[in-house]
Amino acid sequence: MIIGAFAEALNLQEKKPSPLIFLDKWLKEILAKKPENHVENIIHTELCVTKITENSSIITTNSESGEVLLNALYQFCLSYENFLFARWLHEKNSSNLGCEGQ
Repeated sequence: MIIGAFAEALNLQEKKPSPLIFLDKWLKEILAKKPENHVENIIHTELCVTKITENSSIITTNSESGEVLLNALYQFCLSYENFLFARWLHEKNSSNLGCEGQ
């Protein structure tokens, strides 16, 4: 459910940012406001923003289930990055195949 909400938010982006950078931004935006739905409520329960310095912060977990959630979102981002790379590579190789006979 949460990965689905993240995937939907990522898909709605016109400019396709790095999934990991977008995840950080998405979670921080949710944690900065009052929860509006069940997904945001779970994120508020399981995760929090921890300030490192004046200008930087990271997402941390509140429990073991929060660790599982954050790891699942991270793994989704890695899989999505791999998918995008594989698609780019396939398109690049396909376009090169047409040029061999020229």
